[in-house]
Amino acid sequence: MTKIVVFGASGQAGRQIAAAAEARGHDVTKIGRTPGVQAAAEVAVGHDVAVSAVVDLSRDPAEFYAEAARALVASGVGRIIVIGIYPLLETSPGTRVVDAPDFPAEHRPFCLGHAAGVDVLANSTANWLVMSPVGNFGGTSTGKYRLTPVNPADELTYEDFALAVMDEIERPTHHRTQVGVASA
Repeated sequence: MTKIVVFGASGQAGRQIAAAAEARGHDVTKIGRTPGVQAAAEVAVGHDVAVSAVVDLSRDPAEFYAEAARALVASGVGRIIVIGIYPLLETSPGTRVVDAPDFPAEHRPFCLGHAAGVDVLANSTANWLVMSPVGNFGGTSTGKYRLTPVNPADELTYEDFALAVMDEIERPTHHRTQVGVASA
């Protein structure tokens, strides 16, 4: 049994991940907005894995996601899994969706805020993984998923995403990178 803390457990992704972890017999601590991921350094102590499925639209995204990542790293938890967003996935080596000249300017600050958090993780010695839908959340759950390159036309259900996260927790195969997930 793995001790897992899920930050953002009151949101759609976090709720499904926590439920999947409990269904598989893991010891799950669910954290919503209070005290939030910023308290990870204290809350995650003694846990094997911390999952971060958080958002705070009232804050500057770069400050929020960098602060969240620093708190996760400071927790000393054995593994960090962050729920990411597809615009940070690469369309070719070194080129992310968000870097495209036609990427909507109004979405860029939020995406770059997520990227600031990933940068904090990348510059740490922590064992981390960012798991992102390769397109949008939606569709009908298949009970299966696939790891695949970015494709905004692909869909991923929260249930299938939770399966992917749990499989990575139970059988870690990706470290210090980002992976894209779609329903199969």
